Amino acid sequence: MIEEALGQIPISLLASSLYAIAATGLTLNYLVLRYADFAIGEYITVGCYVAALLTLSGLDPITSMLAAGLSGAALTLLTDELAIKPLERRGATELQVFIATIGLTLLIRYLLSIAADVRDLLFLSSGFRLIPIVYVGNRPLTNLHLIAIASLSASVAALTYLTLRTKIGKGMRAIASNRDLAVSTGIPVWRIRRFTRVLVGLFAGISGALWAYYTSINPESGWRLLLWVFSASIIGNFTSFPLTLIGGFVIGFSENLGMWALSRGLSVPTAYKPLIPYLAIVVALLYRNRTRLRAVVEA
Repeated sequence: MIEEALGQIPISLLASSLYAIAATGLTLNYLVLRYADFAIGEYITVGCYVAALLTLSGLDPITSMLAAGLSGAALTLLTDELAIKPLERRGATELQVFIATIGLTLLIRYLLSIAADVRDLLFLSSGFRLIPIVYVGNRPLTNLHLIAIASLSASVAALTYLTLRTKIGKGMRAIASNRDLAVSTGIPVWRIRRFTRVLVGLFAGISGALWAYYTSINPESGWRLLLWVFSASIIGNFTSFPLTLIGGFVIGFSENLGMWALSRGLSVPTAYKPLIPYLAIVVALLYRNRTRLRAVVEA
């Protein structure tokens, strides 16, 4: 039983890293641009397919993952220039932009499904070779775990340096704090906004590559991960990068180690695993509303 419990740790680490990378991009998008991009699931899917196809063609996994990140960034930038930015220039509210991203999600997913069907790629495996390094319980930590944790660490370090040490990062913080004031002080808002969208797509594409290395993929792979990614960002209140990272690990460990404990102790079927992120969202929102209510009462 102890070996089985310890064996959930490698799975949880891998899932947590994937959720945390994508959720960091989602939080960054909301923090700077003030809307949640529902289409991030499709950027993940594109990253999945690019990484899988390039790996199958013989390219090394690291280069394939970087290419997947760039493809996610390119798609994010394309949707932004063609759809989202024109809406914002016409005075669309954050809610209207969010609804527009839902439409983009459907459009991209069905286009991907058509392309995958034509190319006979509805179900695809990257052929990534898992190499065990050390066993934790009855499961191994593999080379994919090292890649995932290294990717998460590099993403967090780069984003931290960018936001704290660079001019464009300071501009992003200024826009997140007060967009109107940033415009009046001469900060290139639209240029920084474009750069932010590129980062969002980059993180989504990288997380998609990790998912493609972990399991087989299909045109709905990113859509199936969307709930977990949003849950991690909601735990971080869409404003805190450290809490978003913690949220990713909370979701990853809860759905694997926590679900295993419930299954062994209370005979809860593992089919209820998708309830974990729902519960995380409910708990986070209830706690946040309780904190706000207490602040109002004390005032």
